[in-house]
Amino acid sequence: KEDAAVDSRGGEYSNIDCLFLDPTVISFIMHQLDDTDEDEVSSLTSAWNLSPPNDADASQQNIKRIFLPINDEHQSSRMNYTPGQHAGGSHWSLLVIDIITATTFKNETKPKMKIQFYSFDSHHGYNISAAKAVANKMYSLFQHHYSSLKKDAITSVNVIECQALQQNNGYDCGVYTLGFAEALLRLSNDRSGNNTGLLDEKAIEAAFTSYMNDMGGQTNFASNLRRRIGDDVRKLLISTVLIECT
Repeated sequence: KEDAAVDSRGGEYSNIDCLFLDPTVISFIMHQLDDTDEDEVSSLTSAWNLSPPNDADASQQNIKRIFLPINDEHQSSRMNYTPGQHAGGSHWSLLVIDIITATTFKNETKPKMKIQFYSFDSHHGYNISAAKAVANKMYSLFQHHYSSLKKDAITSVNVIECQALQQNNGYDCGVYTLGFAEALLRLSNDRSGNNTGLLDEKAIEAAFTSYMNDMGGQTNFASNLRRRIGDDVRKLLISTVLIECT
């Protein structure tokens, strides 16, 4: 296919489908979801449009890229969660999950899939325990969905801590998290040159550099993004009012 990207291992990736999970969904998963209830888990994961549960049925190579905003209170166990009390937390970061399904990889004949976890934190390392807790919980949900993972005895997944731009104050973590997500979304949608869309070190660095340049450089990035978000919200409100009036 003309719009397909070629992985250095020999696999061809014809689609990268992105999903951004709302923080309230992540809070529900961490604190309220009964992950022993197959029906409840299936109801949740079916809304995410994952590749076929029977991995051998995947007709083409795909990447499902899930963006999860991580709060430093997400690692709280269900036992410590008290209904009616709002979760606290003081820092946001980004967890990205790549679910890669491929008919075959290079030098392999059987249908294959892999799941990779990446952490992007503007205060490097601060949220890694929360990111790992959410990653482990998400992996347990994937085990319900993908037949090849059901017998997987992994108890703790590996979360790759990626180099990310660092904030220089104590309040811009949320803006940086949104900026990371937008920069990586651009990378996911870019099919020019040799870009495969995969999250390797060079691709990430290039995506962040390009994004920061477009946003006025790191000095002005947070204020410019915050202003643009405000403009987008105002435009959305105006368009909503106009639709209701008509």
